[in-house]
Amino acid sequence: MLFAILVLAALPQLASGQSALTGKTMADTCAGCHGTDGVPAVSYIPALAGLSVDEFTAAMNAYRDGTRRATIMNRVAPAFSDEEIAEMAAYFASLPKPELAGSIRTRPETKP
Repeated sequence: MLFAILVLAALPQLASGQSALTGKTMADTCAGCHGTDGVPAVSYIPALAGLSVDEFTAAMNAYRDGTRRATIMNRVAPAFSDEEIAEMAAYFASLPKPELAGSIRTRPETKP
């Protein structure tokens, strides 16, 4: 809970352009709920890893304009600019989609 409060407090500063952040760096702010690299530990929180750019962008825009309701995301999404959302969308789209193993999501095995 404290982590989520700290992330929410930092979002306006991040979104104000005071720092040139990469999609991965901005996506790290999602880790408290959506897990490291967009793979949450529980199935009731949506995975962000593997979402297409269009899926992620549409969801974030819907949270921002209020057409998609969520307790936290309606507060978080408005802090990000279109450019920041595009960078995060590209980052999450570059990650492999997680596999479901019961109620736990797991990262797909990578081959060396």
